[in-house]
Amino acid sequence: MFKFIIFIALIFKFLNLKAHHKIYSPRVEEGRQSLEWRGHVNYDDRLEFNKSHHHVFETEYSWTDFWQSELEFHVSDKAETPLDWEKTEFQNQVQVLDYKNFAGAVYFSYNFVSEQDEPDEIEYKYLNEFNNENVSFISNFIFEKGVGKGASGSTSFDLSNQLMFKKFYEKNFGFGFLGFSSFGEISNFNTFSLQKHLYGVQIESEIDLEIFEYEISLAYLHGLTDASTNHMFLWNMELEF
Repeated sequence: MFKFIIFIALIFKFLNLKAHHKIYSPRVEEGRQSLEWRGHVNYDDRLEFNKSHHHVFETEYSWTDFWQSELEFHVSDKAETPLDWEKTEFQNQVQVLDYKNFAGAVYFSYNFVSEQDEPDEIEYKYLNEFNNENVSFISNFIFEKGVGKGASGSTSFDLSNQLMFKKFYEKNFGFGFLGFSSFGEISNFNTFSLQKHLYGVQIESEIDLEIFEYEISLAYLHGLTDASTNHMFLWNMELEF
């Protein structure tokens, strides 16, 4: 299994790879510190979307057993622009519910957008998780709005879900299903064909390397509507200290 994970990691290192496609667990572990690289690449029959990719470089620290902060740097490569620093995102998450098989948290972030003439963004989330030793189900309810100069429109609503089987093959190997849905503005949801729905499968594993823990997850998503990209491949690599 170790050789397989290293092989996959090397593939992504040499591949020419909106990686906000992350599903957040509500659980906070005091003292947890991590470095993360995640992103996605699109494959689409429309030239403006095909092979566009997005990367996020993130650091995270848990100040207490209920509060953690994250700093993210977003870099994207779209058809109409070269590789570009898109935005910087500062996040805070507070766990408000903590039970053996259920947890809930609230999340807030402010996004400093670097793209010219684009407004900054604020983002609110409610995160919950149902779990036992074998299965976990996480949902993120996401509300986002542009703020400042050039901002227009009302708050948008997105929903993401993840069902993972924790011990699918070995103790440290999981398999599951995940999906991301963007419905449009709350005041006027888009028609179904104009909404974005991406659903697919994910594998994940972790390796304990004494001084830190290495986690990797890979996923494939298929677009279900015309507004969605046809195919999306995602990756997430994390070092936890």
